[in-house]
Amino acid sequence: MQLISFRSLRYLSLVPLLGSLIYSSGVIAEKEVVSLAEIRKEFIAQDDFRTNLHRLMELEQQTLALIEDEPLKMGSFGSAILDIYAASQTGHLALSRYYEHVEAIEAQNGHEAELTRIQSAMFETGTGNADTPYEIMTIYDAHAFARTFDLSPVGSIYQSSEDAIFGFLLVARPEKAKLRQVFFDVSHLLPALGKPHDTQKSDRKGEDDHPINPWSVIRILAAESDGAAQTAIGAYLTNIKKYEDAMSWLKVASRSGNVLANTLLSRIYWTQSNAEKDADKKTDLEQLAEENYLHAIALGSTDAMYSLAGLYLSDQVEAGDVSSGLALLEQSGDLGHAESLVYLAHIYNSGQHVGESSVDQTKAHEYFQKAAALNHAGAVLSYGRFLVAERYEVDPEESVFAALTEMADNKETEAMVVIANLHARGLAPKASSRNAVKWYKRAVKAKPDDPDVVNEVAWTLTVSEIRGIKKPRYAKRIMDKLMKSVEAARDRPEYLDTWAATHAATGDFAGAIELQLKAIEVAKKLQREDVLDILSVHLEQFEADTSITEPAP
Repeated sequence: MQLISFRSLRYLSLVPLLGSLIYSSGVIAEKEVVSLAEIRKEFIAQDDFRTNLHRLMELEQQTLALIEDEPLKMGSFGSAILDIYAASQTGHLALSRYYEHVEAIEAQNGHEAELTRIQSAMFETGTGNADTPYEIMTIYDAHAFARTFDLSPVGSIYQSSEDAIFGFLLVARPEKAKLRQVFFDVSHLLPALGKPHDTQKSDRKGEDDHPINPWSVIRILAAESDGAAQTAIGAYLTNIKKYEDAMSWLKVASRSGNVLANTLLSRIYWTQSNAEKDADKKTDLEQLAEENYLHAIALGSTDAMYSLAGLYLSDQVEAGDVSSGLALLEQSGDLGHAESLVYLAHIYNSGQHVGESSVDQTKAHEYFQKAAALNHAGAVLSYGRFLVAERYEVDPEESVFAALTEMADNKETEAMVVIANLHARGLAPKASSRNAVKWYKRAVKAKPDDPDVVNEVAWTLTVSEIRGIKKPRYAKRIMDKLMKSVEAARDRPEYLDTWAATHAATGDFAGAIELQLKAIEVAKKLQREDVLDILSVHLEQFEADTSITEPAP
């Protein structure tokens, strides 16, 4: 994720002019240009790196705590930081704020340009996503980076993965948009932050000396009141279901305003409430879950808005109601949360929670459009299926079809099926039955053993009333292969129903009846009352030597 503001674009124009400048104690000096990678390498190689790093991080932490309220102090703080490490984003941010306050515009521009140069180099190390995190010197550079782009840090956690043995996730809040997650790699800090005896040669390819386990460092940091470390421990304990221990760490982390800690606490309390038999204790736990969701919402969490809205709409929290749930979904949707918009679309399309009298397909279509415009994969798929299922006579935007095509090119089979459905319904560019069948077959070829994909394609090509779509022999062939090779599929009445339909469509009504009786038997065994009626209707058709035809897709 690369964030560029208009202000930073202006600073970028200054970089060539300042290419021969470096900073010492906040004073610009004419010297030979030194690459940021070289500055970082030399800093880490210092004999007293451990001491210098701890002093640097202490100063950066103090600076960021005072930067908004004490601009005059930023001169001394910024200079002290750059004396230790000349490429500190925090140091240059502090001095730019100081010179802005004293109206020394040339000096301010110089430090802002140097800050931009550092961040431009950071952008070359990754994208800020989980699989390609940015490389920074300290976690406080992550905070300074966020502030540069008018993002307010509201949560953080340390993580370990194949891409970063010691990673740092920062959650930041922009103005009028959903929270953003930016991933950083600070693995080079492990030897300095851990205990000396923890360090030995790593067996990971391309890595130098690191502690065997980054959790040894996380425990040290947690004991020093590092909220990201406390949240990391709380998350780990939550994953192994040691909820009481997890809550102890998360409660401490949440006091400093860590949205991730509040969210985890909400989930723990809600899990406990579901398992609680005592009515009063259950209510208390639900209220604690709601309180932590509200804390997370106050910090801008759209995920918390979405989750709490779901509890309100399903009447699982006493204080909530349908109007409160809808309001939260609207608030979250306005901030760009695609799932909330899709939820609203489904509500107005089905009448769920609001009653059949509130069904409004026009409003549902608008919400689906907004969600799909965010280029969210699930939203794009939901929008495509809505257009097909509701026979909505509106051509999807070219951007939506382009997004589906990109997903299909990345082997997303559901996107292939949706594209096929749009072709079949005449809603795709250059729509045709031939193209529809091509996409259906492409989906099956991509995942021939996926019961959901094969079943949907086989059903459509068996029962569709659309001219040119029916391919019952192909449908029977792929269902024969699936049902004979995937044992679990034979325990699903829906799949048995499709298999029976392919037999009927190819003239084998005796085989269809036998399979349909099996489908009814399985449905009764599984107490699938939701499908028994339609299975019985299909059986009557097969017994009357009639195949199934319906408006499909």
